[in-house]
Amino acid sequence: MADLALSASFADTPLTNDWEYALRIPHSPLGPRIVRAHVRAVLTSYEAGPTVLGNAQLVASELVTNSLAHTKHSVAVRLLRADGRLRLSVWDNNPCLPRERPRPGLDAESGRGLWLSRACADEWGHYLVVNGRRGGGGKEVWAEWRFPGV
Repeated sequence: MADLALSASFADTPLTNDWEYALRIPHSPLGPRIVRAHVRAVLTSYEAGPTVLGNAQLVASELVTNSLAHTKHSVAVRLLRADGRLRLSVWDNNPCLPRERPRPGLDAESGRGLWLSRACADEWGHYLVVNGRRGGGGKEVWAEWRFPGV
């Protein structure tokens, strides 16, 4: 998995980290469910508290859902712990950066993904990937939480 396009694009990530897990999700309606289970398995193993665990699962599911809705290809997900922080990143090959929208109304059927990510993470952001390890571009959307970990 080390040659995932996403691995080459974390320019702002420290070279030393405590742990890292990556997963490629095929373009499938099962993607959000699979990423929630993956995040739950990793973070439960590292004794994440219920708030970080729940928020990370929700954000992962929302970001993967958004990526799958706006691309026809697989997406890559990465969990990384370094310097007491947990970073969840989702990469896809669509170079269009997401636009922030105002909080959706209670009856809205969509448009909550980025709003929830912003509300549930300590920090979040996105950036273009100009040239990944496999030569592809796209974007990454990420969220971070304080995570002292074990």
